[in-house]
Amino acid sequence: MMSVIEKAAGSITDISSNGKVSAPKIATGPRHFDLDDNALAHSGFYHPAAKASRLALELRAVKRRLLRRIGFLRASGERQAYRMPGRQRNLILVTSSRAGEGKTFSALNLALSFAMEDQIETLLVDADILRPKVRNRLGLPSGPGLTDRLLDPSIKTDALQFRANQAPLSVLPEGAQIDRVSDLFATDECKRLLTGLSTEAADRLIIIDAPPVLATTEAVILAKYVDEIVFVVEANSTPEPAVASAVDELLDINPNVSMMLNRCMIGSGGSHYGSYEYYGLSDDAERQSSKSAPAEGASHEAK
Repeated sequence: MMSVIEKAAGSITDISSNGKVSAPKIATGPRHFDLDDNALAHSGFYHPAAKASRLALELRAVKRRLLRRIGFLRASGERQAYRMPGRQRNLILVTSSRAGEGKTFSALNLALSFAMEDQIETLLVDADILRPKVRNRLGLPSGPGLTDRLLDPSIKTDALQFRANQAPLSVLPEGAQIDRVSDLFATDECKRLLTGLSTEAADRLIIIDAPPVLATTEAVILAKYVDEIVFVVEANSTPEPAVASAVDELLDINPNVSMMLNRCMIGSGGSHYGSYEYYGLSDDAERQSSKSAPAEGASHEAK
C-alpha cells in the first residue's frame, strides 16, 4: 500500500532500459512556491509594496508587543534565561470566539510581515482542519499535511511543508479531513510534534491558525502546548458574553492570552496603531487599562 507521501508525489516512476519499473520517487524536503504579491494585495494581505500602508504600520505595532511578550527580542543569553525549561517561547496560537472574526487573516498577515519585512524565519501551521483557509489564500495545492503527520509519525514534517521562494516563510497545511480532530490534537504525538517544531529552530516563530474557541474544542486543547495566544475579536460585532466565555476557557489552560481588535474603524485623527492592539489578559495592569480605554483602529478584512 502506498504511503501518504507516495500518493502526494503522484507515484512518479521511471522505466529503465531493461523495461523494469523503478520505485516511486518520494519527496524528501519542502515543496517551494512563489508568493503572488498581486494576489496578496488584491485580498488585502501584507505584501512588500505595502510597507508604508496603514496595515503595515499596525502590524509593526502588533509585532513589537508580541515579540516583547515572548521575549524574542532579547539578547540570546538573556532570552534563554527568560524561557521556561524545555521551551523556546516561539509557539503562537491565533484563535477567536467564533468564525468570521478575521483570525486567519490576522495569522497570515503576521506570518507574512514577520517573514517579508523582518526576515524572521516563520512557520505558519493551519490547524483549522474543518475550515482550512491558509492553503487557498496562498494558492497552494491540496495534499497531505498536519493531520497526516499526526496519524503517521514516520512522515518527515519537512516533506509536508511548502517553502516560499521570496521570504523565510514555510507553511504546514491542514492535511486530510478526519473525524474527531480534537482526539488527534489531544494525543502525546501532537504535543511532541509541536515541541519538536519549537525546539529544532530556536530563532523561528511558529504561528498556528486554530479553530474558534466556541465552535470546537481544538483551540483549547492546542492552547496547552503554546507559549502565547492571540485572541482575535471583531470590533462592534462579537457579543461581550461570547468573548468573555471564550477567553475564560483559554485562561483556564494558558495565562498568556493577548487580545487583537480587528475591523475597528478609525475616527478623524485617530491612531494608525490601534486596530491590532494587544491587551495582555494575563497582566492585571494591562487588563485594567484595556477596560478603561477602548481601542481604536482601522477596518481590515480579507475578501
